[in-house]
Amino acid sequence: MLGAERGGWGQHVRGANAHPPSPRFGLTVGITGHRAEALPAELLGSIEGRLALGLDLLKDQALAVFEREAAFFTDEEPVFTLVSPLASGIDQMAAAIAHERGWGLQAVLPFEARPYRTDQRHSDDELFDRLLSEARCLLELPGDPQDPVDAYVMAGRATVAHCDLLVAVWDGLPARGRGGTAETVDLALLRGTPILHIPVDPQQEPAFLWAAFDPTVITHVGNRGAGRPANAAELQRVLGALLAPPPSEQERKFVRRFLSERERRGRLRIEYPLMMMLAGAHRLTRQDVSARPALEAIRSEWQGYREDCVERHGVSAPLETLEEAYGWADRLATHFAQTYRSGHVFNFILAAVGVLIGLSSLVLDTAPLPFAVAEFVTVLAVVVNTLVGSRRCWHQRWLDYRQLAERLRPMRSLKLLGIAGPDPPGDAAEPVARRWVDWYAACIWRTLGCPAGRLSRPSVNALAQAVSAREFEPQIAYNLRAAQQAERFDGRLEVFGLGLFMATVLITLATIVALITGADWVNTYSNLTLFLSAGLPAVGTAIFGIRVQGDYGALAARSRNTASLLERISAELRSTDDLPRAADLAEHATRVMLADLGEWRLVNELHELSLG
Repeated sequence: MLGAERGGWGQHVRGANAHPPSPRFGLTVGITGHRAEALPAELLGSIEGRLALGLDLLKDQALAVFEREAAFFTDEEPVFTLVSPLASGIDQMAAAIAHERGWGLQAVLPFEARPYRTDQRHSDDELFDRLLSEARCLLELPGDPQDPVDAYVMAGRATVAHCDLLVAVWDGLPARGRGGTAETVDLALLRGTPILHIPVDPQQEPAFLWAAFDPTVITHVGNRGAGRPANAAELQRVLGALLAPPPSEQERKFVRRFLSERERRGRLRIEYPLMMMLAGAHRLTRQDVSARPALEAIRSEWQGYREDCVERHGVSAPLETLEEAYGWADRLATHFAQTYRSGHVFNFILAAVGVLIGLSSLVLDTAPLPFAVAEFVTVLAVVVNTLVGSRRCWHQRWLDYRQLAERLRPMRSLKLLGIAGPDPPGDAAEPVARRWVDWYAACIWRTLGCPAGRLSRPSVNALAQAVSAREFEPQIAYNLRAAQQAERFDGRLEVFGLGLFMATVLITLATIVALITGADWVNTYSNLTLFLSAGLPAVGTAIFGIRVQGDYGALAARSRNTASLLERISAELRSTDDLPRAADLAEHATRVMLADLGEWRLVNELHELSLG
């Protein structure tokens, strides 16, 4: 069994870089096609030539994309990889052609190599052995050689999960049975993976099949109407959409900004955690003032994940670049979340202080100049805080970096499960990255390559339990803690704000009664009652503003709902020894978390720091 990929992508030393890792440019192509016995002998030469031409064109056009977009990638040489199940016929033909041209080979077998070699009835054993030895990594799936259909389906699913584009040498006919080329093509269409269809018949022209073209929503297998001729223009269009950052200049600006971010060692804006502490919803910790505890926590958590999940259950993957990218995104998201929220607390509180200062100048019999200066400074501080926050994009950076971190983290478990994969960027109608976060996450997934190792049903169950314990149960616990904290903070703010308004009501009522009864204290304490009756509502309004801006009640409800869904998925995951079932559950859990994140972003996008 081969180990992890030799000479793999982007080997980074954790914590060694001064900026987030730039992705290494590359293209990963999957192959599917008819077995040797289904290919007419007289067409083999034509098919081989067209397949070689297709791979050459893909590489040439991808390199053209790289030359145009090199500023967004590392200076390392681009990497071109073929993912192949190495079945007799097209799979082996493509692997041999790709290897001759310097492509890396990643082998995904439906079951162990020895019985698989025997199963290849029309295979060239010498070619199979040579290709296997040349593979950078080998993944042996837990299929049953005595009942191989489901195993071939898994191999097709794994091929689609780990490739950017699928090359299908195929007669274009519907599936004649499970596990064949047509089923793999349909799976790729449904997942939003572009397909370069090379017909077996040399009289038919190659074509691209992809939902992004029309846009067409692929709703059922056999829906293959989303096609374009496979000419140079369409090839460049497809590869540009897959590999280049989104065309929007604003999104490209965001990419450049992320890649140039630096480590924030200290956190000077502590207004938000300080207010939570005063409300009794949070205990001020070292993490609120320093980034080092977060860095240590991330390293510790990933080390624990490696010890329990990687190489313990027959499969491994190079996770260094993923860990580094996630660590940067998570730490930056935490930093800008605290900075942005503290900026809001600062504005609301100082707005209330400004009102109190203005009232003080009216009710106190002292020189007005100090109060005027103090009020001016207070208002100026609010304006400067808002302008700085808007100019430095605290809000945008928080939302983007949090979304990126939450996209990256579950990739480690999806990768180890072998046949699982993240949903394509964009949506079902247009599976193309329109936002830089989606593009960067897809780049990092690509850098991971295929996992390596051998999975069996017992090891699948052990891996599923480990993934449940290390990936999803911590998220359940986090969401429950977040819900409790948000409910506590929201409740304390509500009580405090209502208390201020009730106090105002009592003071006003007492003043009315005193005026009716002619009590002397009205005149004696008129300045104080004016100050309190006007000042307390100002403070109460600031408290309610913080509460509405944070939307803590909805946050708590979403967190509890997410935790509940993840608990059910995690329980199912722990009990299964079936790899497709485990992959489905892991993908579903990832979608649940990202759906919650999407709702969170929609709400928070409306709460940008502003004076309006």
